Amino acid sequence: MPSSTVHLKEQVFCQQPTGFVDPDRPDAVCLLDRSLYGLRQAPRAWFERFAAFIRTLGFTATRSDSSLFTLRRGHDLVYLLLYVDDIVITGSSAALIQNIVNKLRAEFAVKDMGDLRFFLGIDVRRSKEGFYLSQARYANDVLERAGMASYKAAATPIDAKGKLDATGPAVADATSYRQLAGALQYLTVTRPDIAFAVQQVCLHMHDPREPHLALLKRILRYVRGTTSHGLLLRASTDFNITAYSDADWAGCPATRRSTSGFCVFLGDALISWSSKRQAMVSRSSAEAEYRALVNAAAECIWLRQLLGELHCSINKATLAFCDNISGGIHVGQSSAPQTNQAH
Repeated sequence: MPSSTVHLKEQVFCQQPTGFVDPDRPDAVCLLDRSLYGLRQAPRAWFERFAAFIRTLGFTATRSDSSLFTLRRGHDLVYLLLYVDDIVITGSSAALIQNIVNKLRAEFAVKDMGDLRFFLGIDVRRSKEGFYLSQARYANDVLERAGMASYKAAATPIDAKGKLDATGPAVADATSYRQLAGALQYLTVTRPDIAFAVQQVCLHMHDPREPHLALLKRILRYVRGTTSHGLLLRASTDFNITAYSDADWAGCPATRRSTSGFCVFLGDALISWSSKRQAMVSRSSAEAEYRALVNAAAECIWLRQLLGELHCSINKATLAFCDNISGGIHVGQSSAPQTNQAH
C-alpha cells in the first residue's frame, strides 16, 4: 500500500527532483500536497488515513495498542493489526474477513497473502497443537552477519555467574557489538530462554569490553544450536492470567542495583516475559522483590485491559507468585513452597 496517495495536513516543501528541475526557476522548491516515500511525515499521515478509513468500516482502535483495531458485528469478531504497511487480519467469520479485505482492496493497493506464515521476521506454523512461533531465519541471518554460522554450539547462553562488571579491555569494534546486541534483542521476541543473557550484554552497549564480547559470542553460539526454538501457543480451557516474578538483590557488581524478572502465562501459554535492571538501588531484598512484583503486576493489568478490548474478559483475579525468602506480607498462601501469592 503506497503512501504516495496520503494527503498531508501541514505544509511540506522539498527540492526539485533530479532530472525535473525547472530551467526558468532552478532555485524554486516544490510544495507537497501528498506524502512521498521516505518523508518524515509519511508514516503518521499514512496511519491517520488508514485508521480513518477502517473506522468507517466499524473498527474501533484499542487503547492498549494503537496499531490494533477490533470489529464486533453480532456474534462475530475481527481483529486487525497494522505495522507500517503490513496487515494481519483474523476473526471468527471467514466471510466477514473476506468482505473487509475486499473493501480494503477497493481503497488501497492491498495484496492478500493468504494464511499467516511469516510476519516481521517471525515464522508462524499452524498445527493441531496450536501456533508455533520461531525466528529461525532471522537467527541464521544474525549468525551470518556475525560470521559465526559454522561455530560450535554452546549448551547454555550464560554461566551460573552471569553478572559482568564494567572492567576489561575495550572491544576493537564497538559498532559491531551494538548491532549484534540489538539484533539479539529482537530475537527475544520468541526466545525467553536468552532474555536474561541478552539483557546483560545490552547493559554495556555504551562502553563494551572484552568480557561483554565473550558473553555476546557465547549467546550466539547457543543460538547456533537452537535456531529452531520458539513458542507454542495453544488453546486452553484455563483462560486465566498467572504471573511469576523474581529479583536478585544488589546483583549488579557496578551499580549494586537489582535485576527484576517476570513471566506471564495465559492459561498454559507463555505470552510475556522480561528481564530488566531496576532503576534505583533497593535497601533490602524485600524491596527488590516488591519492585519486581510491581513490574509483573503492571504487565498483568495491561494484558487484562487488552483482552477486555478484544472482548475476552477475564472474570477471575490474576495470581502473581513472588519469592518469599525476604518474608513479605502474605496476601494469600500458595501451594508452592517459599512463595507469596498476590491478587
